[in-house]
Amino acid sequence: MEAATPRRADAVRNRERVVAAAAAVFAERGIEASVPDVALRAGVGKATVYRSFPTKEHLIAAVVTKRMEEFEKRAQALLGAPDAWAALEDLMAESAVKQCVDRTLSGALTADVAPELLMAARTRMWAAVEALMDRAKAEGRMREDATTADLRVLWLGVTRVLRADGVTDATEWRRYAALALRSLHV
Repeated sequence: MEAATPRRADAVRNRERVVAAAAAVFAERGIEASVPDVALRAGVGKATVYRSFPTKEHLIAAVVTKRMEEFEKRAQALLGAPDAWAALEDLMAESAVKQCVDRTLSGALTADVAPELLMAARTRMWAAVEALMDRAKAEGRMREDATTADLRVLWLGVTRVLRADGVTDATEWRRYAALALRSLHV
């Protein structure tokens, strides 16, 4: 079941308010936050949320898709950097800082929320990262056998532990992102 796309202008505005509110609530409290919490933050009723998002998973997927699209755009922007390895380091450091303060993406990915709703965004995001990794390999800075799956497993493992341990220091998050990426360096 896909999330409904509203047609009326007021419905579109409400949907945008709900997504913005969900992004803020999930960033603060994680994906465990409730739909009523999101509705309250958006200034709408629960029914308004469910008109656009049939399930909480659809709402989470809408927020996570936006986060993945932002990550994809950043990875694509870094493709033009003169040093692909340094660009990957920057991308991971930025991601670490964002995930330190925003619990949405890492929470949804480690919990495997709505994989069928996230598939297209996930595929595009990792394709952008793969292009950057391919450049780093061509420059002789990354292991030839390194894959995006390797980076995904390493990074999701790190985020899961940091979340479970309640680490809120962005410096630590950046350090562990660098360590995970370093394992793919030549």
